Amino acid sequence: MHNKRGKMLLSMLFTASMLLSACSGSNTQSNSGSAGTDQGGEEKVKLVVWIWEQAKAGIDLNMDRFKEAYPNIEVEFQTMKSTDLYQKYLVSSNTDDAVPDVLALESTNLSQMVEINSLLDITERVAPYKDNIVPYKWKDATMDDKIYAMPWDSGPVVMFYRNDLFAKAGLPTDPDEVAAKIKTWDDYYQAAKLVKEKTGAFMYGDSKTNSSNRVFESMMWQRGYWYFDENGKVTVDSPEVKEITDYLIKMQQEELVYDARANSDPWGNAIGEGKIASVVGGSWHDAIIEKQYSPQDSGKWSVTTMPKWSADDKYGGANQGGSNMAINKNSKHPEEAWKFIEFMLGDKESQTKMMLEAGLFPSLKTVYSDSAMDKQFDYFKGQPILKVYAQSLESTYPLAYTSDFPMANKLMTDVWAKVFLNDASSGDALKTMADELRQKTKRE
Repeated sequence: MHNKRGKMLLSMLFTASMLLSACSGSNTQSNSGSAGTDQGGEEKVKLVVWIWEQAKAGIDLNMDRFKEAYPNIEVEFQTMKSTDLYQKYLVSSNTDDAVPDVLALESTNLSQMVEINSLLDITERVAPYKDNIVPYKWKDATMDDKIYAMPWDSGPVVMFYRNDLFAKAGLPTDPDEVAAKIKTWDDYYQAAKLVKEKTGAFMYGDSKTNSSNRVFESMMWQRGYWYFDENGKVTVDSPEVKEITDYLIKMQQEELVYDARANSDPWGNAIGEGKIASVVGGSWHDAIIEKQYSPQDSGKWSVTTMPKWSADDKYGGANQGGSNMAINKNSKHPEEAWKFIEFMLGDKESQTKMMLEAGLFPSLKTVYSDSAMDKQFDYFKGQPILKVYAQSLESTYPLAYTSDFPMANKLMTDVWAKVFLNDASSGDALKTMADELRQKTKRE
């Protein structure tokens, strides 16, 4: 079944990827500079790694130690946007190219890449790490009980909030007190009304017609719902998903939401201008808020857990994003490629350094007991925010993105547009989306 779906995926995406390849030029040369493996410990081997800039910045922090440990392994990084990386790799895998040796993969697209049967089976190699990685991270890396990628960072969802705006609205600002005051999404709605009334600010930012769906998906994830159920059936038209959809429509209709796509410049500029009071998002938003859009607001932001649907729900956390590393099954240097991945992602020191200096919160659980977790961040009022991230991960439902997530995410964006532009009912818009998703993915 998986192979059949993999062929279908490849067929659907290959045409588009060929066009991109023609424009950008695919790297089809063999591994230059490599003269065999280093199994004898003498010959130099050159690995080619495909990766995007932000992820490479984390890897760079550990390269001096890697070169010292493996002087015969040279690493050439080829950086590109993650979307371009996936398209180029579809071309590369279709022609059995040996390049790249290693590639970084976001969790949102990992399952899609696994299903086209182009990654090396690393089940035995990752076995020592199985119990030390956050469990849900293995789901998208696995097909037919074989594992094809090593988890890197996670995206535990938390709630970042503005202390000054919360105080002006009469809300608490201490993280524990905020978590106690805003336990549920209804509490969040009530707080949003106070923020709007007392400060004029919006509770969060999202586009009515071009939503990224991150808040919507986080609310589904924490309750164990998704576009598909555990048996692969389309469930986006279920009563529970409609319930979440209607909640977010209410937030928009009452003008409690700043109308801009999350993580876009208009959204970020609104944060910098103090127009948005909270961000319910992955841990990596700390760097976006501090470094990119609001560096002048040191001490104004804090972090706590995200609200739940019901206060007694078992799971409260969710995931947004995260990444992984995999080996091209046609690589001529799989052993060296694994040494590179293991050094970067399986080593506690490497992961700790990337967590502290690159904002990549690790999936490797052994880091969570390190004293580095106690670090207090000046920008966030001296709060040890890493502990909040770990707390979110501990209560995250073990869900997978699945291979059809990119398509489902796109169709969900269209649902909001139909509701807000065409006055469609949420039930009709979700039913139309579900039927289209069933037809395109051949799911039930």
